[in-house]
Amino acid sequence: MNTLISAIKNREHSFSDRLIFYRPTADDIQAVFDIHANPETNHFNPQGPMTSLEEAHGVLAHWQAEWDEKQWGYWSVARRSDPERIIGFGGISNRPRFGGNALVERLQQLHAANLYFRFSPEVWGSGYANEMAEKALDMAFNQIGLKAVLGLTREANVPSRRALERLGLKFKEMSGEEHELGAQYVYSIDAETYRMKFL
Repeated sequence: MNTLISAIKNREHSFSDRLIFYRPTADDIQAVFDIHANPETNHFNPQGPMTSLEEAHGVLAHWQAEWDEKQWGYWSVARRSDPERIIGFGGISNRPRFGGNALVERLQQLHAANLYFRFSPEVWGSGYANEMAEKALDMAFNQIGLKAVLGLTREANVPSRRALERLGLKFKEMSGEEHELGAQYVYSIDAETYRMKFL
């Protein structure tokens, strides 16, 4: 049995050109911690890196509960060429662990979801986050039927802001309290604007 078939045999999954998107499982716990505890991946995160495996378990349990409830949520992401190794996490959620109750309430009122991505620094610059985000937007608008997708980032996080803009999200507003990283920037794209990209 080849590596790809072996890796996906017992996991819910979907594909893009270069990536596999898995429903998160308990087997991903070390990758959840390693990626979210890395100072490089938290350079623009006001909360800073994860500090314990217990915290990682809480995040993973939250993601799994959302999948159990809705059959969609954040993915564990691997390369098709190396399907057993998780290189990042992301996708869409309307009940994100990061962001607080106010964000959750807003997403549910708007019938929207939050777009999230965090990848291991060793794969930065590969275009994987963009490829994953394109798959997530397709799911949001063409499969789930959401009305909008939001992307939240800090003013100082220019790479993330540019990534959201390349995906077609537009700056909407500043939100939340000021921070040394600057205000929280809210970007958004609605279903009609998304579909116009493909006309």
